[in-house]
Amino acid sequence: MNPKEQLMYLLKHYYMGEYTTIIFVDEFHRIYNFEVTNSDLSQKELELLSELAMMTGRFSFFEEDLKIPNAFFNENDIKQKATAVYVELVGS
Repeated sequence: MNPKEQLMYLLKHYYMGEYTTIIFVDEFHRIYNFEVTNSDLSQKELELLSELAMMTGRFSFFEEDLKIPNAFFNENDIKQKATAVYVELVGS
């Protein structure tokens, strides 16, 4: 699988509830930041996935982190954004 296919696979299976948020965040970060090049993705994919990448990079499950305004994202934030991205790119 190429990096784009890996991201789509990961999004699909996270959407289906087959991955925990921690695994999703770690794998998404690894693939998006270290394997994907801009030429792998369309402009729309770049826009949607780059925002999700920013959020996954700032994911935390620690309550103390989440108290800091506009600094971290919780599990619900990640699920909502990943679902929106998946639906936008693949459909429901």
